[in-house]
Amino acid sequence: MKKLSTSILVGGLILASMQACATILNFEDLVEGATLSNQYAALGVVFSPSVFSGANSNSTTQGWATNTDMTITATDIGALGTPLLVSGKVLHSFNGWLNEDGDASILATFSTPINSISMDFAGIFTGTDVSLLAYNGSTLLGTVVAPFCASTCQNTLSFASSSITKVVFTPGSFSDWVGVDNITFIQVSNVPEASTYSMMLLGLGLIAFKRRRT
Repeated sequence: MKKLSTSILVGGLILASMQACATILNFEDLVEGATLSNQYAALGVVFSPSVFSGANSNSTTQGWATNTDMTITATDIGALGTPLLVSGKVLHSFNGWLNEDGDASILATFSTPINSISMDFAGIFTGTDVSLLAYNGSTLLGTVVAPFCASTCQNTLSFASSSITKVVFTPGSFSDWVGVDNITFIQVSNVPEASTYSMMLLGLGLIAFKRRRT
């Protein structure tokens, strides 16, 4: 039983080291009505609104908003849709969206490069106007676009690359309210070195070997 407990403990340490790498922002620690900006600077990311400007060739041809809403809310929201991916507080209030003068865009800038990011979008109706764009400096690494929704839905967009320094995400368009939740990212510096995994696996191997000998 003691040997088995040791194996479970070592396995748990491996899982804990992997889980500790991920930072998840679900906005539950922010007050209702707060404007998202630098509240998560200590976690390595700051947010700013209306990163895109000028014309926009999406479904509305409205152009990019100059006043993207960055309100954190749990009450001022539209229809969320299914499957249920978000809960509690979300980014992008319904009244704020009504007051926008175009299509919203939000920039997340990371103090340390990340190698993966994902976020949940709720209230999607047009779908194709919801997107995530990842950059290394000014170089676009890739774009992920939400699929079209025949009725109101929720969706997760994810992207992975070796060195992401900033991400732009577009929560819907001028004609489509969309809320954002569960922004999850892994910073490159927080990923355990290969040697760390090797030592953990070696330890597990020695435990298994010792069990066979006894």
